[in-house]
Amino acid sequence: MLDDFQQFIESEKMLPPDSRVLLAISGGLDSIAMAYLFRQSGWDFGLAHCNFKLRGDASDGDERFVKSLAQSWGAPFYSITFDTLTEAETLGVSIQMAARELRYKWLEATREKEGYSHIATAHHLNDSIETVLLNWAKGCGIRGLHGIPSQNGNIIRPLLFASRAGLEAFVAANKITFREDASNAEDKYSRNRIRLQAIPALRKINPALEATMAANLERMKEAEYLYDYALDLLRGQIVSEIEGRVLLSIPILREHAAAMPSLLYEFLSPFGFNTSQAQQLASSLGHTGAAFFAP
Repeated sequence: MLDDFQQFIESEKMLPPDSRVLLAISGGLDSIAMAYLFRQSGWDFGLAHCNFKLRGDASDGDERFVKSLAQSWGAPFYSITFDTLTEAETLGVSIQMAARELRYKWLEATREKEGYSHIATAHHLNDSIETVLLNWAKGCGIRGLHGIPSQNGNIIRPLLFASRAGLEAFVAANKITFREDASNAEDKYSRNRIRLQAIPALRKINPALEATMAANLERMKEAEYLYDYALDLLRGQIVSEIEGRVLLSIPILREHAAAMPSLLYEFLSPFGFNTSQAQQLASSLGHTGAAFFAP
């Protein structure tokens, strides 16, 4: 696991040699495994923990656990407590969305204040697979099928090479303790239902599901690259703007009728058009007198 971890960081060009990394540590198996791998690799790091106050005393226990680990290693420790329920109600969003926004905003502020170069989160291969399946079930374009990116600005995800089973084996082999989150076993959340029901069912069809999906994700990244490349070429042929008006070459669009809804969405979404309007516009191109206005 350690060799694979180091090779993944190197192959993805995640961290220059002098990097200081702020690790987002919940106390669960995934993030604790990541912390141990960073320590074994010799990186300069600190541990950052968000207490979302969603699990009563267990939330405080998570914070104490991560703080104790940091102290035992002599590593910097940072923590914050959020009233996540109130924040979600105020913003009118789900608890999960509120927690995510609070977490990343605080991590970035801490990174900048404390002089870290990067933030590392513990998303792994199974998280990426779950994301793709969830996006597919809800509906998405090609950009929803490549999984979680390994890097996003100064945020890195150095465990995306590893399956959940691989991390469990690493933790067991090294006798590493971690905190259990009972909510992970509940199926009231969509992602949990994917994890607890859909993936086990798919694994019965293909016992090597993770390896197969990892290969699929790589192919989707390649397909997305080609998609974007073709879009750039066609945009130059089809789209022009004169005095604030966007003009489309209908003859060239008709040469690509099979992809017309997608082309129209990609070209016009910056101007406020949605997928439904793009589909309507594609259907109307054979008629005269139709007009569409962005909201």
